[in-house]
Amino acid sequence: MIELNQICFTYADGADGGLKDIDLTVKSGECILLCGRSGCGKTTITRLINGLIPGFFSGELEGDVTINNESMQDVNYELFAESVRAECSFGIRNPPTKLLDDTIDLLGLMPYQNRHSNTLSGGQKQRVAVAVSMICGKELLIFDEPTSGLDYDSMEQVARLIRSLASNGKIIFVVTHDYEFVCQSCSRLLHFDNGTLEEDLLLSEQNEKKIHTIFGLKEEENYA
Repeated sequence: MIELNQICFTYADGADGGLKDIDLTVKSGECILLCGRSGCGKTTITRLINGLIPGFFSGELEGDVTINNESMQDVNYELFAESVRAECSFGIRNPPTKLLDDTIDLLGLMPYQNRHSNTLSGGQKQRVAVAVSMICGKELLIFDEPTSGLDYDSMEQVARLIRSLASNGKIIFVVTHDYEFVCQSCSRLLHFDNGTLEEDLLLSEQNEKKIHTIFGLKEEENYA
């Protein structure tokens, strides 16, 4: 469980994206959409959860972030190993070969296992990120525009993978403007505006009108 208690943050240079009095509890198995206009604070939330604030981004931070009642540590992860296979086992001493092979094969990455991640397509990179989380046992995952540049079939594949991770108890945050993807993957929506948490909604039929308003959709535009 992740808890944010009375979080306030102001960037030292006065940049947009600060946070004001954020209280939030997130539990295992939730896939949460972070949405709002540019500068609303959603990127700052992901930086905070990643442990990047106040380490890499200077400013004034108040409040507490805890995971299972322990203070937040830096869990930032980047794709930078020399191959997909090396990326999937980075930081693991003597990783089980079968686990590596089974996961890489499950995600359709076996033909690319010896290629550098930066040479892959957007959808393939997303699958590498998912493979890393499955093999390394990461409990918290953040996806920033995971369907950018993907066709519909690839979007559906990423959505299925994210649903699978959530069903296995992972906590997942997603930043996206892709409404179809949201309908297929997310269970909860957090809407930020000017640094405050304006809406905390379950993605359900009862909240459909509010969600349409947040996305700027007309009533007939329903992809759920």
